[in-house]
Amino acid sequence: MVLKAKQWDYLSKCWHLTPREVQVAKLVCQGLDNEQIRHKLHIAYNTVRAHLGNMFRKVGVRGKAALILEFVAVLQRAKI
Repeated sequence: MVLKAKQWDYLSKCWHLTPREVQVAKLVCQGLDNEQIRHKLHIAYNTVRAHLGNMFRKVGVRGKAALILEFVAVLQRAKI
C-alpha cells in the first residue's frame, strides 16, 4: 500500500507517531517483514519490534494487518 505524503502526515498527527514510527509503518505497508525493516533502517531487530509495539498501542491494534486496515479506514473516513 503506497500512501501520499499528505496521508502520512495525517496518520502521524492522528496518533502522534514519531518520524521513525512512520518510517517503520511505511515499510510495513510495503510488505516488508521485521528483518527486512531492520536491514533497511540499519537498526536492531528488537528496535523494530519496539516501534511496532508502540504503534500498535497508539493505534489500538494487535498486529501489522490490523494496523494497515486501521490506516485505510481512517483515511477513508477523512476522505484524504
